[in-house]
Amino acid sequence: MRLAPIAAPMAAALALCCAAAPSAHAEVWEYGAAECNQLWFMRNLIMDRSGYCFGSALGQALYDNGDCTGKTVTLSPAQKAQADRIRALEQEIGCRVDTGAPTLDVNGMAQLRRLVDMPLPDNGGSACTWAGAEAVLHAGMGAGTAALGRLTAGDRVGFGWIGEGDWTVISASSGGASILGWVDRRALDFERNCTDWAG
Repeated sequence: MRLAPIAAPMAAALALCCAAAPSAHAEVWEYGAAECNQLWFMRNLIMDRSGYCFGSALGQALYDNGDCTGKTVTLSPAQKAQADRIRALEQEIGCRVDTGAPTLDVNGMAQLRRLVDMPLPDNGGSACTWAGAEAVLHAGMGAGTAALGRLTAGDRVGFGWIGEGDWTVISASSGGASILGWVDRRALDFERNCTDWAG
Protein backbone atom coordinates (compact mmCIF):
# COMPACT_ATOMS: atom_id res chain seq x y z
CA MET A 1 0.00 0.00 0.00
CA ARG A 2 1.38 3.40 -0.96
CA LEU A 3 1.01 6.20 1.59
CA ALA A 4 0.38 9.81 0.71
CA PRO A 5 3.44 12.10 1.20
CA ILE A 6 2.04 13.53 4.46
CA ALA A 7 0.77 10.20 5.76
CA ALA A 8 4.10 8.38 5.33
CA PRO A 9 6.07 10.46 7.89
CA MET A 10 3.10 10.29 10.25
CA ALA A 11 2.95 6.47 9.93
CA ALA A 12 6.70 6.25 10.55
CA ALA A 13 6.40 8.44 13.64
CA LEU A 14 3.53 6.32 14.95
CA ALA A 15 5.51 3.11 14.39
CA LEU A 16 8.49 4.53 16.31
CA CYS A 17 6.27 5.86 19.09
CA CYS A 18 4.32 2.66 19.55
CA ALA A 19 7.41 0.42 19.52
CA ALA A 20 8.81 2.31 22.52
CA ALA A 21 6.62 0.65 25.14
CA PRO A 22 4.02 -2.07 25.42
CA SER A 23 0.49 -0.78 25.09
CA ALA A 24 -2.26 -1.45 27.56
CA HIS A 25 -3.71 -3.84 24.97
CA ALA A 26 -0.55 -5.35 23.44
CA GLU A 27 -0.81 -8.43 21.27
CA VAL A 28 0.43 -10.65 24.04
CA TRP A 29 -0.11 -13.99 22.30
CA GLU A 30 3.36 -13.76 20.78
CA TYR A 31 5.06 -13.76 24.20
CA GLY A 32 5.81 -17.10 25.79
CA ALA A 33 7.69 -18.88 28.56
CA ALA A 34 11.08 -17.68 27.29
CA GLU A 35 10.11 -14.03 27.67
CA CYS A 36 8.48 -14.69 31.06
CA ASN A 37 11.70 -16.31 32.27
CA GLN A 38 13.72 -13.32 31.06
CA LEU A 39 11.37 -10.86 32.73
CA TRP A 40 11.40 -12.73 36.05
CA PHE A 41 15.19 -13.01 35.95
CA MET A 42 15.74 -9.31 35.14
CA ARG A 43 13.27 -8.02 37.74
CA ASN A 44 14.87 -10.13 40.42
CA LEU A 45 18.37 -9.17 39.26
CA ILE A 46 17.39 -5.58 40.08
CA MET A 47 16.26 -6.73 43.53
CA ASP A 48 19.48 -8.75 44.03
CA ARG A 49 21.63 -5.74 43.23
CA SER A 50 19.72 -3.78 45.85
CA GLY A 51 20.50 -6.34 48.56
CA TYR A 52 17.31 -8.41 48.58
CA CYS A 53 17.55 -11.76 50.41
CA PHE A 54 15.87 -14.50 48.38
CA GLY A 55 13.87 -17.16 50.18
CA SER A 56 12.70 -19.18 47.17
CA ALA A 57 14.71 -22.11 45.85
CA LEU A 58 14.95 -20.44 42.44
CA GLY A 59 16.06 -17.10 43.85
CA GLN A 60 18.76 -18.74 45.94
CA ALA A 61 19.92 -20.80 42.94
CA LEU A 62 20.28 -17.78 40.65
CA TYR A 63 21.45 -15.02 42.99
CA ASP A 64 24.08 -14.79 45.70
CA ASN A 65 22.48 -14.17 49.07
CA GLY A 66 25.96 -13.74 50.61
CA ASP A 67 25.76 -9.95 50.43
CA CYS A 68 22.01 -9.54 50.93
CA THR A 69 20.68 -7.10 53.51
CA GLY A 70 17.05 -8.15 54.00
CA LYS A 71 13.61 -8.57 52.48
CA THR A 72 12.91 -4.83 52.41
CA VAL A 73 15.27 -2.98 50.10
CA THR A 74 15.35 0.53 48.67
CA LEU A 75 15.47 0.83 44.91
CA SER A 76 16.77 3.92 43.13
CA PRO A 77 14.12 5.77 41.09
CA ALA A 78 15.57 4.26 37.88
CA GLN A 79 15.57 0.73 39.34
CA LYS A 80 12.00 1.14 40.61
CA ALA A 81 10.83 2.37 37.20
CA GLN A 82 12.49 -0.59 35.46
CA ALA A 83 11.14 -3.13 37.97
CA ASP A 84 7.64 -1.62 37.64
CA ARG A 85 7.76 -1.81 33.82
CA ILE A 86 8.90 -5.43 33.97
CA ARG A 87 6.25 -6.39 36.52
CA ALA A 88 3.53 -4.68 34.45
CA LEU A 89 4.50 -6.69 31.37
CA GLU A 90 4.67 -9.91 33.40
CA GLN A 91 1.12 -9.27 34.62
CA GLU A 92 -0.12 -8.26 31.19
CA ILE A 93 1.06 -11.47 29.54
CA GLY A 94 0.15 -13.68 32.50
CA CYS A 95 3.62 -14.95 33.41
CA ARG A 96 3.88 -17.82 35.89
CA VAL A 97 7.40 -18.83 36.93
CA ASP A 98 7.90 -21.82 39.24
CA THR A 99 10.01 -20.31 42.04
CA GLY A 100 10.31 -23.73 43.64
CA ALA A 101 12.34 -24.99 40.68
CA PRO A 102 16.13 -25.32 41.06
CA THR A 103 16.90 -23.77 37.65
CA LEU A 104 15.46 -21.34 35.10
CA ASP A 105 16.10 -21.42 31.36
CA VAL A 106 16.94 -17.81 30.47
CA ASN A 107 18.25 -17.00 27.01
CA GLY A 108 21.32 -14.75 27.33
CA MET A 109 21.48 -14.85 31.15
CA ALA A 110 25.22 -14.10 31.33
CA GLN A 111 24.81 -11.11 29.03
CA LEU A 112 21.81 -9.79 30.94
CA ARG A 113 23.91 -9.91 34.13
CA ARG A 114 26.34 -7.46 32.49
CA LEU A 115 23.64 -4.84 31.88
CA VAL A 116 23.05 -2.04 34.37
CA ASP A 117 19.65 -1.13 32.94
CA MET A 118 17.16 -3.89 32.17
CA PRO A 119 15.28 -3.74 28.85
CA LEU A 120 11.90 -5.27 28.05
CA PRO A 121 11.90 -8.12 25.52
CA ASP A 122 9.93 -7.36 22.38
CA ASN A 123 7.43 -9.90 21.07
CA GLY A 124 9.21 -10.06 17.74
CA GLY A 125 12.67 -9.53 16.37
CA SER A 126 14.62 -8.57 13.30
CA ALA A 127 18.24 -8.47 12.20
CA CYS A 128 20.49 -6.70 9.73
CA THR A 129 24.13 -6.44 8.71
CA TRP A 130 25.84 -3.30 10.03
CA ALA A 131 27.50 -1.12 7.38
CA GLY A 132 28.03 2.03 9.44
CA ALA A 133 30.82 3.43 11.60
CA GLU A 134 32.07 1.66 14.71
CA ALA A 135 29.90 2.18 17.78
CA VAL A 136 30.12 1.26 21.48
CA LEU A 137 27.63 -1.07 23.17
CA HIS A 138 27.05 0.16 26.73
CA ALA A 139 25.92 -1.54 29.94
CA GLY A 140 23.17 1.03 30.40
CA MET A 141 21.31 3.98 28.94
CA GLY A 142 24.11 6.47 28.86
CA ALA A 143 27.55 7.00 27.38
CA GLY A 144 28.93 7.12 30.92
CA THR A 145 28.11 3.45 31.56
CA ALA A 146 30.68 0.70 30.98
CA ALA A 147 31.55 -0.28 27.42
CA LEU A 148 30.70 -3.94 26.86
CA GLY A 149 31.90 -4.21 23.28
CA ARG A 150 31.88 -2.62 19.86
CA LEU A 151 29.64 -2.77 16.82
CA THR A 152 31.78 -2.88 13.68
CA ALA A 153 31.06 -3.02 9.96
CA GLY A 154 29.97 -6.49 8.89
CA ASP A 155 28.53 -7.43 12.30
CA ARG A 156 25.10 -8.97 12.39
CA VAL A 157 22.78 -6.79 14.49
CA GLY A 158 19.84 -8.38 16.30
CA PHE A 159 16.81 -6.44 17.52
CA GLY A 160 14.45 -8.00 20.05
CA TRP A 161 14.13 -5.47 22.86
CA ILE A 162 11.91 -2.47 23.52
CA GLY A 163 13.97 0.70 23.72
CA GLU A 164 13.60 3.51 26.18
CA GLY A 165 13.79 7.07 24.92
CA ASP A 166 16.72 7.41 22.51
CA TRP A 167 18.37 4.21 23.76
CA THR A 168 17.75 0.64 22.67
CA VAL A 169 19.35 -2.76 23.23
CA ILE A 170 20.89 -4.71 20.37
CA SER A 171 23.01 -7.80 20.00
CA ALA A 172 26.07 -7.67 17.76
CA SER A 173 27.88 -10.73 16.43
CA SER A 174 30.53 -11.38 13.84
CA GLY A 175 30.15 -15.12 13.43
CA GLY A 176 30.99 -16.06 17.01
CA ALA A 177 29.53 -15.07 20.34
CA SER A 178 27.20 -12.10 20.39
CA ILE A 179 27.41 -9.05 22.64
CA LEU A 180 24.28 -7.51 24.13
CA GLY A 181 24.32 -3.81 24.96
CA TRP A 182 22.59 -0.45 24.90
CA VAL A 183 23.18 2.00 22.04
CA ASP A 184 22.01 5.53 21.34
CA ARG A 185 19.91 5.03 18.24
CA ARG A 186 20.13 8.74 17.32
CA ALA A 187 23.81 8.28 16.50
CA LEU A 188 23.45 5.03 14.54
CA ASP A 189 20.58 5.50 12.05
CA PHE A 190 19.86 1.81 11.50
CA GLU A 191 17.62 2.49 8.51
CA ARG A 192 20.51 4.04 6.59
CA ASN A 193 23.42 1.97 7.91
CA CYS A 194 21.96 -1.55 7.85
CA THR A 195 21.67 -3.98 4.94
CA ASP A 196 20.29 -7.49 4.52
CA TRP A 197 17.29 -7.01 6.80
CA ALA A 198 15.47 -10.09 8.04
CA GLY A 199 12.45 -10.52 10.30
